[in-house]
Amino acid sequence: MILSQSAKYALRATIYLADHGEGPHLSREIAEALDVPAQYLAKILQDLARHGLLISAKGRGGGFRLAQPADQIVLLRVVRAIDGERFGEGCALGLPDCSDEAPCALHGAWKELKGEILGMLENTNLSDLPRASPLVH
Repeated sequence: MILSQSAKYALRATIYLADHGEGPHLSREIAEALDVPAQYLAKILQDLARHGLLISAKGRGGGFRLAQPADQIVLLRVVRAIDGERFGEGCALGLPDCSDEAPCALHGAWKELKGEILGMLENTNLSDLPRASPLVH
């Protein structure tokens, strides 16, 4: 898939926080609501806090909340905080030497699709997403 599992969890967690008000929310609460492994999500939330997307407070009354209003956090920032610049990296067919100079059969279509997805992530913020959409299946 294009996004790592960690980036998917990060998106789901930030959408959850945008949908559930000011907070703070415990990582355990978020993990239970999203049905994801609590320790794994806790590390992801810390990464998001280190990148300035979340505010983390320890102790009684602590937890996580968005660092900015939802309309100021674009999805690409969340993905890049977790996956870095690796978004959609690599050949669609898994070939090690695929490039613009030596393209595989899917190279052009894959490059175009990655560009469209990148554009969507760049131009969509947390408040653009439908409220009450299922985050758990």
